[in-house]
Amino acid sequence: MSDRFQLIKVKADTALERGRQYGSQAKDKIQAGVENYRRYFEEKQGYTWQETKDYAAAYIPVIRERMPEILKEAQGIAEGADIGLEELMVLNTRYELTQYPNKLPECTTAAVLPAASEDGGTYLIKNWDYRPGILDKIVLVSLEDENGTRVIGLTEAGQLIREGFNSNGVGLCNNMIQSVYDKAGTGIPVTFLRRRVLASRNFEEAYGWLIHSERCVSNNMMLVDGRLGRAVDIEAYPGGSDHIWPKNGIVVHANHFVVNPRIDALKVRPKNRDNRLEYLLRLKEGKINLAYIQECMKDHEYYPQAVCNHCIDQEDSMKGLMTVASLIVDFKNNTAYVCKGNPCKGEYYTYAL
Repeated sequence: MSDRFQLIKVKADTALERGRQYGSQAKDKIQAGVENYRRYFEEKQGYTWQETKDYAAAYIPVIRERMPEILKEAQGIAEGADIGLEELMVLNTRYELTQYPNKLPECTTAAVLPAASEDGGTYLIKNWDYRPGILDKIVLVSLEDENGTRVIGLTEAGQLIREGFNSNGVGLCNNMIQSVYDKAGTGIPVTFLRRRVLASRNFEEAYGWLIHSERCVSNNMMLVDGRLGRAVDIEAYPGGSDHIWPKNGIVVHANHFVVNPRIDALKVRPKNRDNRLEYLLRLKEGKINLAYIQECMKDHEYYPQAVCNHCIDQEDSMKGLMTVASLIVDFKNNTAYVCKGNPCKGEYYTYAL
């Protein structure tokens, strides 16, 4: 297995062609991912494959109404990968489909702004924790659209870009959260919303999409403005959202509600990873640099449920949890640093925007 993710390079003048280029390059991984989730939903969730596809396809009308260009990109991915749009929608509504009964404690994110960094730079940070079985199906996408906007981001093969940054200085990472208001239904799936945000021309446009979009499940979103050194963390839930603003240039989040904990549906969830990462970052407040951030993302305090997560099930790759990817965006240098798998074992590779 390679020690880095497959890099998908996309440049086209239409959304449909962008999708086709992506889908054709990642065809084998996308088809393997579809089969992976077919087995998962049938064997672990008790749904037939047709029921799963029908539920995923129910999101299409609202996406077509609100963001038709992003839907065309999804259609192109399906065509390029030689799968049906309904199957592609399963991959792109995986978050919504697996929200019940409970989700895993996935991901730790942070932003470091000029006030806290050594060189006056801005950083967006994430350790992505999920099922070990998706590790060989993650891709890094480098995309340029017809307007000249460039994007670099991580995602499961077949999904639209989930998190990363663009040439307009907009960066986004996300965490799972679950509120008492979450419900089965339709809205803008979080993967489609993330992709739309990463097409934004500026921070304000991205912010508007995040707080005003209709949703049926909760999601936490770390939004960064790399041009002006700003950030906000948004705890969004059906019917509303709350905000966490940086303190002395640092803001951190994991998988529980901070502003309004009474609406948290998973009140017994451990609250160690965000507290630990914030503690580590504040130890060097005003002197934080790339090398130190990388060391922070390797931290094993509270192992195995640490910032660098190792809760692996050796018998079933779609059970358990591990850090499947680590991402650090350096906006000052327009560069992403990406590690495949646990950062304590892997190497951060450099990708210039």
